[in-house]
Amino acid sequence: MLDAVRRLCRVVAQEGVTGAINRVRYRRDDRLMREISAPSDQPMALVGHGPLKARFQAELARHGLLAAASAGCRSIVFNPGAAELGAGDLAAAVLDDDYLAAAGPQDGAIQALLASGCAMIVGSEEGLRRALALGAALPDITLVPDRAPGHQTRLAIGRWLAYAGALDPARYLEEVLAFAPPIGDRAHICISLPEYLQRRDSFRQGNPAGFRFFDGIRLLPAWKGCAWSYKTVAAKALQSGAERLTICEDDAFFSPDFPQYCAAIHRYLDRADWDVFNGVMTRIEGKPKISLRRRLGDNHIIHTPHMMGMVFNVYNRIALEWMADWSPDAGDASTNTIDEWLNSMPGLRVVSAVPFIAGHREDVHSTIFGFKNQRYSGMIRATEREILSQVESR
Repeated sequence: MLDAVRRLCRVVAQEGVTGAINRVRYRRDDRLMREISAPSDQPMALVGHGPLKARFQAELARHGLLAAASAGCRSIVFNPGAAELGAGDLAAAVLDDDYLAAAGPQDGAIQALLASGCAMIVGSEEGLRRALALGAALPDITLVPDRAPGHQTRLAIGRWLAYAGALDPARYLEEVLAFAPPIGDRAHICISLPEYLQRRDSFRQGNPAGFRFFDGIRLLPAWKGCAWSYKTVAAKALQSGAERLTICEDDAFFSPDFPQYCAAIHRYLDRADWDVFNGVMTRIEGKPKISLRRRLGDNHIIHTPHMMGMVFNVYNRIALEWMADWSPDAGDASTNTIDEWLNSMPGLRVVSAVPFIAGHREDVHSTIFGFKNQRYSGMIRATEREILSQVESR
């Protein structure tokens, strides 16, 4: 009880009453925090017909997961009728655009599907929007594009298999290394879940060009999916020979003059000793340790051994190697998130700029913890104030 009171007092002191209220108001979604069992290699049978059936057949066979239809075998059903949904143990229902376009709220097959809580796979963004309009829950839907280049569909099927617990994430990482296009030096990557269309649309509309989406890995608990996503991106970048990589998340936003600020930051990093440029530092513990500060226009550039937050960062090769070595067995959600892992890097050299050069959208929910991003706002503002108070007092 005493520890809880102390934590509350610390939050109020740093973030004010509003920050404390947001901590209580916006709580973690327990569904995103639950652990799943180890991946299962139980084969699955394919039932019905649809544009994606041949691709699923090829990928399941390649992974040793394809079975002939038989009693007691899990099945993936393509464009099911009500009778098919009631028979056997369903692993997923694959719904093409024509099937969804013809379905209505009174459709017995759709209602049976929604009531079953079965995983759903759609072939396009249009199909995803239609499934949501019919009442499907977003966590139950995975987007596997049926009209995309072959490597994209192959990776999307593998991504669903990992989410379904049928494929080890380490095996999916190998798939990305084998089949995904290179991530070149100084590339700009936005990690994003393709099912969260509103976030992607907002990012496309409100941010500068040049970022390439990487489809984030969905797992439970969600923080592990996030860490696996960064680990996989880092591994692919290292395979591609990258020495520096910029990564943001799709709830980042940037001011209109961001390209100029970003170019200036990169020029500074060209002559600095650093491992991570931390664009938005979400929190600090105690007084920040600042070893060096410089002016860059209206911003202060600082050097510190501390980082926290993945909204917008730049990484050198040493940091990418450390990120690629993240282990799911190194701790829990309080000690082993990807930013905690980076913060534990021996000899970590962090550069940041205050005021921060990127922002964090408040109007969306965290895909890792489920609470509204507004919970982060007080933490970010408090961190920025604390750092500014240190540099301006010198």
